[in-house]
Amino acid sequence: MAYISLQPDRGRARLDFRAGAIVPRVITHGLSSARVALVAGGALLLGGDEVCIEITVGEGCTLELEDIGGTVAYDADGERSKWMVDVVVETGGVFLWHGLPMIVADGANVRRTMRIALAANALACVRETVVLGRVGESGGLVHQRTDVTIEDVPLFVEELVVGGGVDIPGVIGPNRVLDSVLSAGARGLAVLPPVRVLEFECAGSLARYVGMSTHTSPLDAIWESWSRNVRSTSDGVWAAADISDEREDRSIAPGRC
Repeated sequence: MAYISLQPDRGRARLDFRAGAIVPRVITHGLSSARVALVAGGALLLGGDEVCIEITVGEGCTLELEDIGGTVAYDADGERSKWMVDVVVETGGVFLWHGLPMIVADGANVRRTMRIALAANALACVRETVVLGRVGESGGLVHQRTDVTIEDVPLFVEELVVGGGVDIPGVIGPNRVLDSVLSAGARGLAVLPPVRVLEFECAGSLARYVGMSTHTSPLDAIWESWSRNVRSTSDGVWAAADISDEREDRSIAPGRC
């Protein structure tokens, strides 16, 4: 199991991590923020592999993750592999992860789970991309679940089963690419068609592209816009708190429903 923890401390935030199948590498480390690259420690994913990543972002800290190369789930003759991510973002913390594509080859069987638990005024922006098959392949099976909560209240829960000959109407159809940008704790900025955006009941949005190739996805611009919005929203929350601890302005309290 790999873990990454960024906590407030005197002078500079304390960054702790441990390598597992995924190896964290520090890019930058500041007073209250850090950027960390994630590198595969070996060939991933093989049949029977279980990749577990635990992430904690402390109060008022900002942690940004970057993938160094995408992940390939290799042909495993149907043997299941697991990719599990648990994220806890404490009060006023910010978590950003621009994930590179996971390619699910023929014969792969992948269970992907991501759980994000946000405290009050915490924010997250995450991009996930799944590609069914390498060139000339139709792709293996992916069972994917995402759970996001704000102060223990469900914000977004989704479970998808795609690929591997499973054809569920209205999910992915004949397409190979499922590309998503999730903004949690703050709504994503307005976007133009043909991008479809799901607005959550509480503060949050999901933009999704379904198509035949990653290079035709319009979500690069959405990621840049929404991740920048998350950073600026966080700045606004803490600036307002510095001005007056007694004043409550719900327009800058993105973690509340």
